[in-house]
Amino acid sequence: MLAYLKIKKFIAISLLNLLILSAIMPIAMTTYTNSSQGFNKGVSWKPVVPLKKVTFVNFDENNYLDDYAYLSAIPTTVFYDDSNKLFSYPLLYYQDPYPITEDKERALNARQGIDYFMEDWMSYCNGKLDGMTLINVDKNKVKQWPSKNIKEIKGDDPYSIASQIALNDWGYSDKAVVAVIYYSNQQTKYQEFSGKIEDSLSPGTIKQERFKVPQVNIITPQFVDFSIPEGYKYIKARLWYPCFYFAINLPGFFNAVNTSFPPGDPNLELFCKYNDEWMQVGATFGWNQKFGMDLEFMGSYIYKNGPWMASVTDVPTHDVDEKKFTSSHRHLGLINFGRYGTFMEALKNNINVEYNIDIELYPGKVIKLPTNPPYGCTNATFKLTWDNPNAHLGFSLIGPGGEEVLTAAQKTEKGYQELNLSRLGECQKGENYSLCVFSMDDISSKVNFKIEYRLKQGISQDEGDSLSSATEGAVLASVLNAPLVYISKDKIPRETKDVFYKLGVEEIYLVDVGNNLNSNILNELKSIAKVKRYTILKEIYDDIRKKTGSNDIVFSTLDPWSYWYVNERKPAGEYSNALFIGPTAYLAAHHGTPVLIVENHPRLSSAVVWHTEFWKRHAYDPNGVDALPSVAEMYLTGMRTYDFLKDYGYDKEGMESMITVADQYDIGITWDRAFFGKAAPGRFFGSPVDTAYWITRSVFYPALIFVNPATDPSGIDLINGSMSHRRSLFPWTKFGLVIDRYSRDEKFKYPVLQTFLCYNHRFNERGSKYWGWKYTCADGKIPGESPSFNAIDDGVRLKYEGISGAFFPDFTSSEIIPLYLSRAGYSNVFSTNFDAVTHDLNKGVILWVGISHGGAGDGGILLFWNPNSSLVHEKNPWRGYEWYLGSTEEPDTLTMEVYGIIPMLFGNPTGKGIITGHGVFRSALDYAPAIKPIMNMIGKIASLPLIKYITPEWLKDTQDYYDGLVGSVLLGTIQQKAYNGSEVDDSLENLHSVGIINGACLVSTKYLHLTLIRHGSVFQVLDPWPTSWYTTWTQFIPRNLALGDTIGEAFISGIKHVGIFYLAGDGVNGEKPQWWADIKQNVCFFGDPDLRPFVPGTKYSDANYWEEEDTQPLRYDENNPLQINGHTPYGATSYPHEKQPLPFSEKYILTILIVIIGILIILLVFIPSRKGRKK
Repeated sequence: MLAYLKIKKFIAISLLNLLILSAIMPIAMTTYTNSSQGFNKGVSWKPVVPLKKVTFVNFDENNYLDDYAYLSAIPTTVFYDDSNKLFSYPLLYYQDPYPITEDKERALNARQGIDYFMEDWMSYCNGKLDGMTLINVDKNKVKQWPSKNIKEIKGDDPYSIASQIALNDWGYSDKAVVAVIYYSNQQTKYQEFSGKIEDSLSPGTIKQERFKVPQVNIITPQFVDFSIPEGYKYIKARLWYPCFYFAINLPGFFNAVNTSFPPGDPNLELFCKYNDEWMQVGATFGWNQKFGMDLEFMGSYIYKNGPWMASVTDVPTHDVDEKKFTSSHRHLGLINFGRYGTFMEALKNNINVEYNIDIELYPGKVIKLPTNPPYGCTNATFKLTWDNPNAHLGFSLIGPGGEEVLTAAQKTEKGYQELNLSRLGECQKGENYSLCVFSMDDISSKVNFKIEYRLKQGISQDEGDSLSSATEGAVLASVLNAPLVYISKDKIPRETKDVFYKLGVEEIYLVDVGNNLNSNILNELKSIAKVKRYTILKEIYDDIRKKTGSNDIVFSTLDPWSYWYVNERKPAGEYSNALFIGPTAYLAAHHGTPVLIVENHPRLSSAVVWHTEFWKRHAYDPNGVDALPSVAEMYLTGMRTYDFLKDYGYDKEGMESMITVADQYDIGITWDRAFFGKAAPGRFFGSPVDTAYWITRSVFYPALIFVNPATDPSGIDLINGSMSHRRSLFPWTKFGLVIDRYSRDEKFKYPVLQTFLCYNHRFNERGSKYWGWKYTCADGKIPGESPSFNAIDDGVRLKYEGISGAFFPDFTSSEIIPLYLSRAGYSNVFSTNFDAVTHDLNKGVILWVGISHGGAGDGGILLFWNPNSSLVHEKNPWRGYEWYLGSTEEPDTLTMEVYGIIPMLFGNPTGKGIITGHGVFRSALDYAPAIKPIMNMIGKIASLPLIKYITPEWLKDTQDYYDGLVGSVLLGTIQQKAYNGSEVDDSLENLHSVGIINGACLVSTKYLHLTLIRHGSVFQVLDPWPTSWYTTWTQFIPRNLALGDTIGEAFISGIKHVGIFYLAGDGVNGEKPQWWADIKQNVCFFGDPDLRPFVPGTKYSDANYWEEEDTQPLRYDENNPLQINGHTPYGATSYPHEKQPLPFSEKYILTILIVIIGILIILLVFIPSRKGRKK
């Protein structure tokens, strides 16, 4: 009987459960299973299974509709299946070709990049797609990309579009992500704030100091200490020396010069004691030997009164761009000449050079700004006026992190100063902006001043909350494999309700950033399904990262795209609704991390201001004296950003991967450079359309690289450069050059193209004899001397020194780079003339590595070997060389003369000797022959037994007049020819995901850079600013890739040797900044730092190697279409979990019936029958 009662009880309870569940849960479908594991060496947080599909969203720069549509498509194009895999395919903006009427408008034609990407994607898909989804795109515009199935989705509001996407891609889903958005065609009213501050400056005097430092021509800094008393708020510093100068300005000539007598190349650094640590405030690194003496000056807000230091380093630097004249005293047409200091001082300095450090301190005061900027402040103006017409005041805007955002410090006769900024960030509670007002003259009586200001909002908090909810919701939906749909704060659209009921949604993840949803709408949602609500961004950040375990950082902005033209190097305008949040969220979904929109966090929104304002002002002339990033601002804004990241749980052990998706004038390029070492930063720039296809190329790189002909295992024919040497007899004539191997087609497997035109050659090993010092890296390593304990470095000193063993390699780029590349399993192909280089790029190479001169003008320019120059007789040498007595065997034959005419003639750089020692007319021009056939013959005779004992060492040494620099200043480059961005564009075809590493100055972020991206380059390591000679990172990237690093790790590890690291790199555990003199190592990485370039060799690591079969797309089966937990990427054909919404009366009756039946069942089980009681 007891067993009977238990069975009866079990049946009754089961019936009750079924009764209740049958009202709310339909019968489940069988989930499709497949065996594809996907490729696991991409940038994504899980292995990726590619689908042969694509989704296009019509790009509309004047409406947010495309942004919301793109975001709602993200969980359909990248989603997690709960079994360690991501399924994904490209999500692109569609854009028609731009109707170019002027050459400058090429920069707006992002369609070119779409076409090249689709060419590669169609090749990967064997010429035909399995599916294509078109969102507000006419299918007749995409006929060139055939597909088995095409789904068109059209709509004029985000609610209907998101619902159509959801019902097309899901047959059922237990979960749905719902974002609360604000979408209106009405003009939004934005806030404006204005005010004024009245105050005064007390009488005060300018404090001046001069320090003298001897010229030592060595990288070791010389320090001087000084103190800044209270009351002083701004400092100017100038490093100069008495000299004569002579300048030649040749119109249209790339290498005009301004040379000084005596020559010198000093650099100035300033430090202050800040928070009990020495903070580097600023640094100069002008190329005095080319652009004149008076380049080393800076101004700065005084961050802290008290102890300060100045230091001087004395090394040759390097940059190339349009000529900038310093102070001139005489003008004779194309020639300028004059002097600094008195005639006697300049003459005396030709014997023993002494540098002057002039310090000026300006008195002033700091005033708090009484009004904090609103959310989305996109316009701010400040005007300073004063009542004393004889006074000259300046002022600075100081950010909440203590950074000097912008300064007006030039004397003006207008009687006022102005600051105009395109944006300001918010402040945290208790923070504020400040204004520092200072006098640039002695003032004997009080000066009254007034500051008027106006702050204007460009995006409202409601808009920001809406766009943020959709952006984070897209990433969350991707992780959950759930559709993303939209509601407004006061209505659930009918289309959205249809999704809930058709898909049988049981749980709603409600993303309501800012807590904007009306309570009655929330209750209505709760009546449909269980609701989990996010109103604070950190909550959804934490949930996404908890589910994925990712610690990657992805930044973007709500600042609309500021477009630009080919050669204007400034914003040309702004498309009011063209945002980057869609492509950013797609990238973030692949990285398994939320999108950090800078406007949403006061510390980020304020930190980014200096970077954007700085770059907007200096992008036109990045070679300007004040155009290099300010060290203090990089440090302070970087620290403020990382304080935020630490509070949000991102700052963990080791480097984080950090990616910013924004064009150069929306988040300034300096932003990426600030985080080197603390993170491995990368950047996607261009238009939103450009970033969409570029990000997609990066995501699918492991598959697309096999579309590149360079991966053909049977090899590919490419042009390889010639080899040559000089005869001993009449070496300076045409017949003195012997071509040992002519440029020709050769077959290469897994080729890397290399182009060397301006580079270091045996710099420490041989060049140090000329300079009198050896370069020491920022981390203490001495190239060519410091030992290495890595086998890949074995033998780097064998060729020229005969020394075996593993060492940190010398600066010999053209030989060390191919050495490491060959050890990585690549084959090396070399070309230097433009036609040969572009031919090889179009044929297909895996990487393009090079070093040459570059410039910012004309859309960006690069110098190539000029085969038509009358000075050379070799059409395409494998590496460039200096034309006078040069050859590929010995490229370094012209030296920057810094010792005088007589030492140059005799070849004596030692300074010893009454006749041949250091003399006058030291110019630093590269006209000194390193090879002196007659003197070399005398030297050999003088080295014979007996004679050598009475011969001076400098005469015996024939290797001591090489400067270690090839193609340096003027004469060494006149056999080269410049090509601009448009010419590069016209010559290139599909680059098939090539990676580009080049040490050229100034080409990054110019049209030349953008056209490389559009033609299919997947990543680039390039410099937006001038680059110093010491580009050791070009050598270390191939090395580190062979050792298994990602491209971001390989780059950061390489540039750490020679650049400032503002947030990390020094100290016991690398937790302190790595200050350094060389501020011209601001090379940036563009692309995804987690990308692993394909490395064919596995001797040192197999981390960057995979097989083509590892990347095959999922096979499409019409009879058994893919279905993953209700997700149907090829289109839903039914909705098996569909449920019908019941009217309130029916819901009420159903509830009563369930309760009554439940009571009856309970009575049946628990009330025994009378018969049972009798027994």
